[in-house]
Amino acid sequence: MTNKFFIFLFVSLFSVVGYSETVKFGIAQSPQNLHPHLNRDAASEKIVDLVYEKIFDLDFTFNLTSDFIEYEKINDKRYLLKIKQFNKFFSNGQKLTEKDILFSIQSNIDNPLSKFHEDLNIIESIQLSKNNILIQLKNNDPYFLNKLCLPIIPYNIKELGVDLSLSSLGSGNFKILETKPNVLLERADGLMVKFIEIKDPSVRALKIINREIDLLQNDLPLPIIKLLQNKRGIYTETKSGSNVSYIGFNHQDHLVKDKAIRKAIAHAINQKEIIQYFFNEQTNLANQLLTKEHWAYSELKSYDFNPQLSKQILVDAGYQLPINLELKTSTDPFRIKIATVIQSQLKQVGINLKIKSLDWSTFYKDIQNGNFQIYSLSWVGLKSPEIYKQIFFSKMTPPFGLNRGFYDSLEMDNLIDNALEKNNWQKVVALMHEDILMLPLWFEGNFMATLPSISNYRLYLDGSWTDLNHIRKND
Repeated sequence: MTNKFFIFLFVSLFSVVGYSETVKFGIAQSPQNLHPHLNRDAASEKIVDLVYEKIFDLDFTFNLTSDFIEYEKINDKRYLLKIKQFNKFFSNGQKLTEKDILFSIQSNIDNPLSKFHEDLNIIESIQLSKNNILIQLKNNDPYFLNKLCLPIIPYNIKELGVDLSLSSLGSGNFKILETKPNVLLERADGLMVKFIEIKDPSVRALKIINREIDLLQNDLPLPIIKLLQNKRGIYTETKSGSNVSYIGFNHQDHLVKDKAIRKAIAHAINQKEIIQYFFNEQTNLANQLLTKEHWAYSELKSYDFNPQLSKQILVDAGYQLPINLELKTSTDPFRIKIATVIQSQLKQVGINLKIKSLDWSTFYKDIQNGNFQIYSLSWVGLKSPEIYKQIFFSKMTPPFGLNRGFYDSLEMDNLIDNALEKNNWQKVVALMHEDILMLPLWFEGNFMATLPSISNYRLYLDGSWTDLNHIRKND
């Protein structure tokens, strides 16, 4: 073993002895799959970002950055990735090398179930030459480097015998110690973070008031936010957010595939009223997936709340009212309450909405399988307009993509291909909006509450848990 490994091991062991505090983080939903290639729910992605460094990443101005790579674009289909000098180690003490970076790309190409697989299919060949990686593409793709925002894992992971769904082997600041009953992470300096699932937002608030948890973030109704803001001994903070709540539609359903139904729903929901009574002051209306701070944002006119127009649209389309629809959502009480308000608003225009709340794993499985008419969910951490390809390109149905509504349109496919080529997504966004392929509702403002013992933690636009890398807990 190298001297560097013994230094790494000594520092790690010393830190564990010297820092035994545990930050208890109350969350609404436990992570479902911590494998860096297979996770798709928000909690899992946030934890994976703490455990694994990425080949490339996008900063908060949506620009590429990397601690590992300098690149040269030889031509439209050929890239040279030049490996930087770095001194990084995986959590088992193994030094990170260019072989790990190459494997982290190749393993996603080889695994059809990886969430990165479809994007990386554009690679025709990849090879390691000295300290460089040469990549040949099948076609020109101006966003190709964005597709290399991949978690780095060891090239010899099979020989090491680690199941990444249950454990971890990353070079990030954390490693996974336990996954059941709660996920427990250990930071390099020995600090522990335990993620405790508390589905009910009222109970979550009581837990922090009673000092049973140290930190909570988001997924709280406005009355509870105000309660915590006025509670002595609790520090709170709000900030605007980029996580977008939306209604998804099954485009194969005999009713929902009709644009008239979707348009009637859009005009029947009073988004401003829901925001006013349920969310903090940093929540903003949404009519697309990316915020106005993003370069791919388009100026669009939102669908006004107009119940009379909504009902007339249904009558003009030949529907005999009322019509019956089913909305699926999670068992989160806050989300059920929002769904109940939407149910009441739709009833006023002749739509009887049945709410079906499911535990997260069943709910997510139904969404993946297209077993729904409409559903409500949120997109977390969106940074690239290529999300529109993931959602609306005909070949991106699960498990290969996020086209959960099984939307199939040659026009949209052509617009997406053109957007990828010309780096202009306005026509894609316009078609999504005009045909109401999904219904963005609002960009939910971020909120956090902590005990006085917690410091060095702040909110980010995308609601990430990034500052767990810096958080401190003092008695």
